[in-house]
Amino acid sequence: MKDMTASLMHAPLFRADDPQTTNRWRTADDRVMGGESVARMDWQPPGTEQGVCLRGDVSLANRGGFIQIKWPVTAGDLVNIDGYTGLYIHAMGNGEAYNLHLRTRWLWLPWQSYRQTFHAELQPRYHYFPFDAFEPYKTATPFAPRQLKTIAVVAIGRAFTADVCVREMGFYSRLGDTTD
Repeated sequence: MKDMTASLMHAPLFRADDPQTTNRWRTADDRVMGGESVARMDWQPPGTEQGVCLRGDVSLANRGGFIQIKWPVTAGDLVNIDGYTGLYIHAMGNGEAYNLHLRTRWLWLPWQSYRQTFHAELQPRYHYFPFDAFEPYKTATPFAPRQLKTIAVVAIGRAFTADVCVREMGFYSRLGDTTD
């Protein structure tokens, strides 16, 4: 796989080694709707490759099937969003497939989002998610980056044990691009 990090500019929102960015993460799971999945958020010490980790068991019992860690986006995070191509995360995990879910201020129902899937490999790596590749889920509203409200790493849709860790997350742009 080609190392794309050399031709990209990163604007981190979260870095595991930056105490000013670590306290915004929150967990959620399907117990809010009667499910039996259990989410746990663990912090790994600075200097490790892991960072903030989503761990737990996804259960399909009682029509459930998700756990997540989510990051609330502030107006300050979006100041220069028009200059970015998409989102990136530096993550590792247990080799399972996970989703990155975005919600905007224009989505009212809790199941609506814009989604992309990634595999959290055993070794940490960067994952890039262009804004224009996010798939709308149960909404006809086009994705508008300027309206971004939350970013979530989600284990969803099948029974399994989740273990995914995010070391860094933010926006990226391609060097030399001025039209994104």
